[in-house]
Amino acid sequence: MTASVEVINPGDVHTRAKIRAVFGGSPQGGICPSGHKNSVNLYSDPDVGEQAGYYDGWLAEQDDLGPVFEYTGAGKSGDQTFDGTAGSGNRAILRHAEQGRVLRVFTRVGKIPGSGKKTHRYLGMFTLDGMQPYVWRRVHGEDGQDRSVIVFRLRPDGTVQHVAQDVIPPAEETTAEFVAYQAVTAAMFQSEPATTGALPLPKQRVRKGTSGRKATPNAETSGTFVVPEAFGTKLSIRAATAATIAVRHEAELTQAYQAHLESAGHKTGAFQIKVKGLTSTLRTDLYDATDHVLYEAKGSNSREDIRMALGQILDYSRYIKTSEHEGEPKRVILLPAAPTPDMYTLLDRYDVQVVYRSDDGHFVGPVAS
Repeated sequence: MTASVEVINPGDVHTRAKIRAVFGGSPQGGICPSGHKNSVNLYSDPDVGEQAGYYDGWLAEQDDLGPVFEYTGAGKSGDQTFDGTAGSGNRAILRHAEQGRVLRVFTRVGKIPGSGKKTHRYLGMFTLDGMQPYVWRRVHGEDGQDRSVIVFRLRPDGTVQHVAQDVIPPAEETTAEFVAYQAVTAAMFQSEPATTGALPLPKQRVRKGTSGRKATPNAETSGTFVVPEAFGTKLSIRAATAATIAVRHEAELTQAYQAHLESAGHKTGAFQIKVKGLTSTLRTDLYDATDHVLYEAKGSNSREDIRMALGQILDYSRYIKTSEHEGEPKRVILLPAAPTPDMYTLLDRYDVQVVYRSDDGHFVGPVAS
């Protein structure tokens, strides 16, 4: 008879049977929702992850909001998804907050001698990062095939166990890998259909008879988002915070320009960058493989966003090298409206160009044709 466990604290080690007695969930699988316990239990097995081409664990690098635990979604072969039966576990993580559930993370420790039963260590409660809930990442699977996986970014929700053995190993060398352009959808923020129509884009004004480099009033900025984005559905006004509005504007802009490049016959994608000694993985917004151009998109033309974009594109571009093109790529910042003249002056100093979208939806600047 299994002994009862009333409380499980971060750092405690138990079998799955004992964990289920407290937090519910299924007896097998990596993502185990429990409706009656209001929990989504996430089991990580380092050995399985390495064979499948990824690591779960803490990033050694923290940002202003604190530590991040990366957890790779469900699906051991082929591209992972949020759709259908195959994506049910990934949807459970994505929608945990709106369904009133908490995320609980467990990592495999070993086995009970003589029984073969696995033991798992409880790390604590988590929630999805509000600004960047997940990223797409290209990995080399155990079958030798490349595939796209969903990497969830988890933030501690209360006391958690944060120990060195759970930190993702740092990259042994710096690499920059060309990967397919990957869409991120509006589902990352809410799953209900829009009920109040599309959110308005920032107002863009260009004086008649002026060149494309004339300034427009700065649009307000509320946040920054730096992974490939493309929204195909609308957010509801009720669900949209200032940060998600900024993210959506950036995503729509990136999607529109990527479609423009594709319609002109250009091959597009992104670069996935690992830097020696770091545990985090960088990913560029958009790369034009035909003309060797790197793009960094922002959701507003504010000074803050432009300065952020400048730093990012200078950082990323030094890693981008291909056999088809010599030297570093051209650097272009993609904006929803023209920047002020002094921002043009700043960008000219670093040989960074600008493409922006005009009132009529056309792109102005060194655009592909």
